[in-house]
Amino acid sequence: MDFKIGDKVLFKNENLKGEVVKINSNYKLTVLSSDGFELNVAVKDLVKIEKGTDKATSYGEYTYTKDVDRRTSKSQKRQKSQTVLKVDLHIELLTSNYHYLDNFEIIQMQLNECHKKIQQSINSNISKLIIVHGIGTGVLKSEVHKLLRNYKLRFYLSKDAGATEVMI
Repeated sequence: MDFKIGDKVLFKNENLKGEVVKINSNYKLTVLSSDGFELNVAVKDLVKIEKGTDKATSYGEYTYTKDVDRRTSKSQKRQKSQTVLKVDLHIELLTSNYHYLDNFEIIQMQLNECHKKIQQSINSNISKLIIVHGIGTGVLKSEVHKLLRNYKLRFYLSKDAGATEVMI
């Protein structure tokens, strides 16, 4: 898609809008986000907002909504929230005597815990696993991603990059 300076854009992976302020190359743009930050973004992560299509009335005056009983939607939401498992791999939550462990032992304990939770998720009705690995230097994150690739699971980073969400 061709972008020009001044084009309004949406971020695909985040709930942000912005405006193109600089074209760095065919693949990278600088975008001024609605938050006021200038971000260098890959073209593939953006969607151009065409003029006149950013309002609900752009798609016609009549919109059809499905009639839903409110009680069933609440129970469905409750049911979905029960199918999400969150595991925090911070070492201070896994063991109390982590001060005596070296880095290799800490990573191994965290990966073993992650491995157990992945197995638990696969063998139950859990549909989403949130693995909190923290931001840090990224060693644990890369090891967790390597483990997930071995299981051939789909995953993506959260907005702050401190957690990985896995679709089981």
